[in-house]
Amino acid sequence: MDHGDNFTTTLRPPSKGDRDTLLEGLFRDHYPAMVRVAYCLIGDRAASEDAAQEAFASLHRHWDGVRDSGALVAYLRRATINQCRTGQRRLIRGRGALARMPRPARAPSSEDSAIAHDEYHRLASAIGELPTRQREVLVCRYLLDMTEAETAQALEIGVGSVKQHAHRARTTLHELMGEVR
Repeated sequence: MDHGDNFTTTLRPPSKGDRDTLLEGLFRDHYPAMVRVAYCLIGDRAASEDAAQEAFASLHRHWDGVRDSGALVAYLRRATINQCRTGQRRLIRGRGALARMPRPARAPSSEDSAIAHDEYHRLASAIGELPTRQREVLVCRYLLDMTEAETAQALEIGVGSVKQHAHRARTTLHELMGEVR
């Protein structure tokens, strides 16, 4: 059975018999993307995997509440983002600081890759300094290529807020990166 996008076009909830097959296909097709989303938000591979797995577990637990199987991927994305927020709140309470993106352990071998490596870390560090909502909007809009409306839905905020957070985030990044606008 092909698990591509055919499960996202159905507008009725799948039957119990189809549930396991559908969840298996969703996991295979979308788990890596959910881990990437989480990693961009919290910067820790293990915590990102946990957040994505918990999103799938949440879908399984709340399966009977699924009214539109076309919204399953959006549900998973929202649940992953919410798991990241929960994890960050725990970190703030427990240690008083947000998780930062880790730096690679070894140095690049050529001058070009050293420059790219430095720019990557400068950008990652600058993104890590953004407020949480601005960082979430950047991930949705520019990493996931979501529209403003999709981003608003995933983050449960208005489209105007998405525009405002994206603008503020870009402005701050330009300043932090030393770019003249």
